[in-house]
Amino acid sequence: MKRRYSRFTVPKWAKITLLAVSAVLLLLLGCGIYVYYTTQDKRTAGFEDSENFVAEHTDLDEADEVTRFNGEHVYHVVTGKQADGQEAIAYRIKGEKDPKKIIYTTEPADEQQAKGSWQSACGNNCELDDIRLGLYEDEPAWEITFRDGEDRLGYSYYTLDGLEQLESFALSNQYK
Repeated sequence: MKRRYSRFTVPKWAKITLLAVSAVLLLLLGCGIYVYYTTQDKRTAGFEDSENFVAEHTDLDEADEVTRFNGEHVYHVVTGKQADGQEAIAYRIKGEKDPKKIIYTTEPADEQQAKGSWQSACGNNCELDDIRLGLYEDEPAWEITFRDGEDRLGYSYYTLDGLEQLESFALSNQYK
């Protein structure tokens, strides 16, 4: 007597294994998405509060962007315009309630000039990682992070106009 099974019948153990692997992958994907959004929320926590606090205690009328700078403290950097249309930048220590501790400037910030000055100083061996508004000795500045020819992480600080280098250093790569 011939068995009458379809050639496409999958054994029960294969179905269970496939279902279990799919469930684990979905669970891992869900956990990954949760961790990502939780981290993003913590990173940007307080941005709206800083924007409102700066608008209330400075001449900044309209905020365009709020970013984060890690220096001696964690700073929220609020960029925007005053009522007269002039660009302005305010640095507020995250959660700080004293308006006297806000660092405020209307000095023009030229990112392209800072990037060009850095490229001239560093040469062709460097790869730009990031450029952001930061502080150097409690003065507004550009912080440029980069990798040099020896694959070391480097930091350069430039004035807001981008014309003068304040400091540059690279961290040694001990784990090569």
